[in-house]
Amino acid sequence: MTLITFSLDKMNYALDVVHVNEIIPLPEITPMAKLPSFFCGVINLRGSALPIIDLRKRLELEREEYRLSDDIIVIHINDQTMGLIVDKVLTVVDIESSQILPPPKMNEEIDIRHLAGVVQVESSLLMLINLNAILQGVPAKLSPLELKKSKV
Repeated sequence: MTLITFSLDKMNYALDVVHVNEIIPLPEITPMAKLPSFFCGVINLRGSALPIIDLRKRLELEREEYRLSDDIIVIHINDQTMGLIVDKVLTVVDIESSQILPPPKMNEEIDIRHLAGVVQVESSLLMLINLNAILQGVPAKLSPLELKKSKV
């Protein structure tokens, strides 16, 4: 399994690269009404309006101002394409599925519903993101094409 790793609030996380379309620098985000609270708006990605999730807000981490050094990981899962704001994309690593351990019960600051597991890679502990849990509550038909039709 190949993972893309990134930092968020001084912790290291990872996603299965199979769901990652691309990584882009943070552009200007246009706020949009009637999206779940963890969305911060949409961006123009090659002529399509792409919905953007504030991953800090979704994971209930302390929110910070967006920085020019932030990255967006564009993901595609369950016929939906959207972006996740992260502090910084770090690297790509290969692991064996057997290396994934269940998420530990930690303090109340981290909701383990959003974690698929934990992986030790060299000296770093990576929190593996559960994208299905992250996208729970997202309207089923939310996609860049539909947003474009609504003249965003």
